[in-house]
Amino acid sequence: MAHDDRTTPSRFDFDFFVRCKNGKVAMINEPALWEIHRENPKRLSYIKFLDLALNQEIEVDNTRILSVADCFLLDSKIAHYYKSHSLEDFLLAYFLKENSGWRLKDGYAKSQLMSISYYCFINNKFLLYDDYIGIYTLVEANELFKRK
Repeated sequence: MAHDDRTTPSRFDFDFFVRCKNGKVAMINEPALWEIHRENPKRLSYIKFLDLALNQEIEVDNTRILSVADCFLLDSKIAHYYKSHSLEDFLLAYFLKENSGWRLKDGYAKSQLMSISYYCFINNKFLLYDDYIGIYTLVEANELFKRK
């Protein structure tokens, strides 16, 4: 991502998660990450900024691009379940195992969906919505980046 040409639209058309203050997180796309980096007073390289931000090692709120209002608290029930179980148990609780991978179970509120997506993200998995068949599936980061 750090080596993409800035004169063309980003080929990374999916969302990432970054840490905000007060234990909150935000969902953000790659062009917004670039803009936040440009505002960064620490003058980190974009590669270093991405490394720190996407690995949840720095907070990135209170910028022109990402305000405190864009940050949200993780669902406490889902957070507790994630912290007290293995990743496999977490996946089994919220997803259905299918031949081709994992499909998100139905019936989650938006805050729950965002929290599930965040915990998948920090484990190098992306929750993608297939609007053709109306389901969310889990995709490994390395598979997603191969497609691009």
